[in-house]
Amino acid sequence: MLIQARSYNKDKDFNSIMKFLAELYERTKSYENWFPDRFENSSETREDGVRIWENVEDTITPPKKTIVALTTRDSPKDFFLHVDPDYRYVEREMIEWIEQHFRTVKKNQEKEEKFSINILEGNTQREALLTELGYRHEQIYGYYRIRKGDSPVSDYTCPENFNIRPIKRTEFAQLALLIRRVFGHGEWFSAEVLEWIARCSFYREELDLVAVTPDGTIASFCTFRLDPNSKIISLEPMGTNPDYRRFGLGKALLLEGIKRSMKYNPPFFYIDGAANNPAANRLYDVTGFTEKYAINSWVKEI
Repeated sequence: MLIQARSYNKDKDFNSIMKFLAELYERTKSYENWFPDRFENSSETREDGVRIWENVEDTITPPKKTIVALTTRDSPKDFFLHVDPDYRYVEREMIEWIEQHFRTVKKNQEKEEKFSINILEGNTQREALLTELGYRHEQIYGYYRIRKGDSPVSDYTCPENFNIRPIKRTEFAQLALLIRRVFGHGEWFSAEVLEWIARCSFYREELDLVAVTPDGTIASFCTFRLDPNSKIISLEPMGTNPDYRRFGLGKALLLEGIKRSMKYNPPFFYIDGAANNPAANRLYDVTGFTEKYAINSWVKEI
């Protein structure tokens, strides 16, 4: 058995990685690794942080190559490991590659800069390795909220004078403007970005939902992303116009989307980067996203 590492080639490797991530969840039932839709969403602009480790069976011709691990990144300073549990021994090499890569891309080559490797809480084996290599747990990177696919959908009604329906592509510019307002950042989020999302494999027009006023103003939004292989569904982006909060729109929109999604028999729904404040936590709990997991940042300076 030969394990080889190499750089990512989108044209050749994208589908194999999507399959690898789907199969990892199916085998492990763990939320440790990214799910396919998240990789698809990030791979377009963050290819340099992707590196592949393969098991090469060189006793046959041509050699059979199987992905067993890969690195990804969310930002220039935030990295992730995705590893077949039978090959955890390559994690040290993966971390060493991340450090080498960060040294070459950091902005200031003359001084040390922080970067992080982000892992699911409770991964004691990886925590021990990171500690040994000089990392420290500094903060929580974000939260997962999970809703099991077979959980019942509670009763709900759409608030009076609002209508829940799929978004129209002619409304992408309006939605992009609202997304920037809701999150207070993301100037890059445009109608063109929404058009790109609409071409992704996880996109289903029927599950890209908005709640609108009688005059067509988008008051709340949520895109339910369906991975075609694993059937895992994520919710992103989601939010409510500040002018229309406390009407119950978020609850109605999420439950309507979940109801429409049930025909796909998803194993679970998840929210990545879930907000952690009283209002958001109430919304998650009342819509069935009762499981909560922290993603911890392990930080080092080089």
